[in-house]
Amino acid sequence: MKRIPQVPAETPPKEDKLANRVARRNPKVYYGSYDLVILEEWIRGMEKIFTVIEVPEEKRVNIRTYYLTGEADIWLNTVKDKLVGPEFT
Repeated sequence: MKRIPQVPAETPPKEDKLANRVARRNPKVYYGSYDLVILEEWIRGMEKIFTVIEVPEEKRVNIRTYYLTGEADIWLNTVKDKLVGPEFT
């Protein structure tokens, strides 16, 4: 007769993806307002989240892009090569 192995007291957590950790902080979405104060507040809010969660610099652009909508997303796709070159994508 075989014994059933005991379940460890602590089961390892599922992989905690970086994007999920950011989403749990409820970051604001930037809708492309021309008001620079709104843009600056959005950037500062995202930076606070990235600092607390310790998001690596190379992952920040992709995560930020997810929280852009409408005109902001169109603008970014139009100018990103001019701003930072093709390695940005």
